[in-house]
Amino acid sequence: MTISITLTPDQERMLEAMARRSGKDPSTYVNDLITAHLNDVEPRAEKTFDQVLAPVWEDRRQSGMTEEEVDAMFQRELEEFRQERLQRRGME
Repeated sequence: MTISITLTPDQERMLEAMARRSGKDPSTYVNDLITAHLNDVEPRAEKTFDQVLAPVWEDRRQSGMTEEEVDAMFQRELEEFRQERLQRRGME
């Protein structure tokens, strides 16, 4: 199966950096992440919040990003989302 996703420039840079650090190309890195996740999938009702977030924290740890950098990235993404939502509302 081929899946196409759209990444922001920041996300693309981060993905490329994380893939490089793991010694993989971005496509292989993403494939490995998805495969690992699918191999560990449990019914949602049975997962704790910590279990759901474990892959996120592991990716952050492997990326070498500080908590502040992660917070800043999420804030940028949240702001982009808000701006896009406002623009869509203006078009309605």
